[in-house]
Order: sequence, then structure tokens, then C-alpha cells
Amino acid sequence: MSALASNAAPRTRDLSDLITALFVKWRAEGVKFLVLRNYEGLPATTGNDVDILVRPGQLKLAERVLVSVARDAGYHLHNRAEFSPVSLFFFQPETLRQIHVDLFHKLEWRGFDFLNADALLDWRVHLGLFAVPHRVHQAVNDLLMRQLYHGYVKEDYKPFIHDGLRQFPVEMETVLRRIFGDHVGRRLARAIHAERWADVEAQTRNMRRHLVLRRLVYRPFDTLASLLKDAKRLFSRFCRPPGITVVLLGADGSGKSSVAARLIRALEFSFNPGKGLHVHWKPTVFLHHRRARRPATTDPHAQAPRNPVASAFALLYHWLEFWLGAMFQFRCAMFRNGMVLVERYHYDFVVDPRRYRLQGVPWLARRLFRLLPSPDLVFLLDAPPEILHARKPEVPLEETRRQREAYRALVTNLPQGRIVDCTEPIELVVNRIAHQVLDHLEARLARRRGRE
Repeated sequence: MSALASNAAPRTRDLSDLITALFVKWRAEGVKFLVLRNYEGLPATTGNDVDILVRPGQLKLAERVLVSVARDAGYHLHNRAEFSPVSLFFFQPETLRQIHVDLFHKLEWRGFDFLNADALLDWRVHLGLFAVPHRVHQAVNDLLMRQLYHGYVKEDYKPFIHDGLRQFPVEMETVLRRIFGDHVGRRLARAIHAERWADVEAQTRNMRRHLVLRRLVYRPFDTLASLLKDAKRLFSRFCRPPGITVVLLGADGSGKSSVAARLIRALEFSFNPGKGLHVHWKPTVFLHHRRARRPATTDPHAQAPRNPVASAFALLYHWLEFWLGAMFQFRCAMFRNGMVLVERYHYDFVVDPRRYRLQGVPWLARRLFRLLPSPDLVFLLDAPPEILHARKPEVPLEETRRQREAYRALVTNLPQGRIVDCTEPIELVVNRIAHQVLDHLEARLARRRGRE
């Protein structure tokens, strides 16, 4: 099992019309906003991930305008997640182009504000169609957003933070002292000025502690209200996680691993690869080191099957690992808005028990795995047996034919099952799957919002 890998988001002109129309409409509606970071080249060029700060009282208006403008530009809202910002995800059905917009209305750590949104908006710097934070506020935000949550300063931000303090030493130290108190604020300012980043990161615990204490002492009621609202938001996201679980099935030779790798890249602007999981067969809960050293299977039926009693115990062991992984690893990834992408999954125990050295327990496998949470979507990569066998000649043709028929029978009876022709070029196969994932998300969001 591995975290999904990602590349830096490229900047593109393809979204410039959408971003321009959005900024114009917000200004017309009186929405006060600023672009928090990565605004160089806007609106002519932009990345697929845009961070916007709006006044707290205008969050709903800003979101409503954004959805309307995106719809007019041909983009469908397919996912919405309430993190510290409200994260909105759009896709264009014709091109599968995706964009992710984060609407911030406060800058906080675990429910404790560290920068006041109104102060940032009142001191913003106008750049024509949009505004950006003052250099001081941007430097402080770049420092704190990563350090408070993760305990380190992002390497790319260090020069900008240092230059901000060098240009505005009094103003930036004043902001840091207001957030963390005189002692910690001065220590941070001195360490940043000297570019002693290890010393800055060593202050993380002190920074968190002083932030919490100062907010509780000086703003107790506002802070408690914020914490209650934050708890409600987290509970709601736990009950209805924004992420998704996708399973890829197929007989040997169907190309599951190749499709999985490309699907991760195709959906990287809807699901941050660093927050997701790519699982081969099942989650790793027990025997991590042994699983990591296990070589790839070239002859899945080489070993003799266990007897029925040993098979039942082996199945129970596997089921426990599947259950623990689904309850904790999968759920946590989906809570973070990650995509859990699984190849094979437990369906293989019914289709190909011999691969796992099982015999005499198909009835037990069916009953046990009904107790697991169902994945959101199950895709069967299907092809004629002769093509599959040509790709994977180690498996006899008759066995390939049997697997294919068993998979088709299984997936046809799953409400979330989809069959995809994998004889087409892999780009078309991946696009078909990605499109169905995005369509599913759009329909799910419509159902969820209909219940609100």
C-alpha cells in the first residue's frame, strides 16, 4: 500500500476565462476577496488550485457566485469538502479538465485563529482585477499555515518570509507578538532574520501552546464558539467523507496496475495524491515487512491449496485485515478527501480462491465480505480471453476464460459495478473511468445537498 504520488500543478491559460469572469462577478456583487498565494500571472495564467480569502459574512455569497460562474463556463461542481476553507471541485465533461478552489473565510489552526480575515482584507494590495495580501500578512501566513499544522517551514517559502521580515521588520514582528506573545514573537523574528530555520521550527510547540492560551484568555467566547463549530464540521465530514473508494478488477493481463497509475494522475486535481492510498489487493495492517519483501506473483496457482480448515482460518485472518484497513486506513484517507484506489480487493477470494490457496470456503467468503463497507465504484477491465492470455501467458487460456466469466458475473450483479473495455488504448480506458468517477461524485453531491 502506498501514498499516491503527485507532480506539481502546471500553470495554464485554459482556465483564464473562468477566473476572469469569477473576479468580475465577485466585484460586481460586492464580495471583498484576495488571492492568498500563487497569483503571479493571474488571471491570464493560473494553476488548477486557487486559494481565495473572502470576508466571513460573505462566504455563502462568494460560493454561490463561484458555482454560477463555473456552470456558465461549462464546469460541473462534483465535490465539496469543508476543511478550514470550503473546498470546491469542478470538472468540464468534454475535456475532463478539473479545477479546485479553496474559499477561506478565516486563517486558523485547529479552530484557533492566528490571522484576522478582516485585517488581511482591509490591508490588501490591489493588482487591478484582484487583490493580494500585504507582504507582511502573506509572509506570516506562509510561515504559520505549514508550521502550525506540520511542524516545518516549506522550503519554497523561506526566501519570501525572510524578505518580508527584512523589508518590514517592525510590522512583521508586531504581528508575530500579537499572535504568540512578546517572548515567542521576538524569538521567531530573530531566528527568521538570521535565517536559522531549524530554530524557527523548534518553536512549533511553543507557538501552538501560546496561540491556544492567548485565544482562550483574550477571546474565550469567540474561541469556544469556533471550536464547537469546528467539531461539528469534523463530525459531519467523518459521517459523509468527501473522498472515494474505487476498485479495479480484471483477469490477469487486463492492465490493472497501468490503468491505476494513470487514473491517479488523471484525477490529481480532484483528489490530492498525497492524501490518498493506492492498495494492491488489500490494506497492510499486519506483517508490513514481510509484505514489502514479497516478490510480484508470476504464477498465481503454483502452490497447493490449504485444506478446508486451514483455508477457513486464513480467510478469517484476511477478513480481519480487510476490516481494520477499511475502518481506519481507508476511512482516514476519505476523510482527508483522498481517493482510495484498490486493485483486486476481496472480490478475488470469490473469483479466484486458488490464487490465495483457499478451498471449500466460497460460502464463508461471501458472508464475511458482505460485512465490509462497500466501495463507491467497482470497475472491471474486460477483454476477450485470447487477448488477456496473450498479455499474461503464464496463466492457462482456460483459466483466463474462467476468470473473465466469473468477474463479469460478479460485477454485473454489483449496483456500483461498471464494465470497461480494456482493449482500447489506455488513454481512452483511463478517460472513461475518470469520467464515470466524476459523474458519480456529481450525483453523490446532489444527493447529499438534497438532504440538507
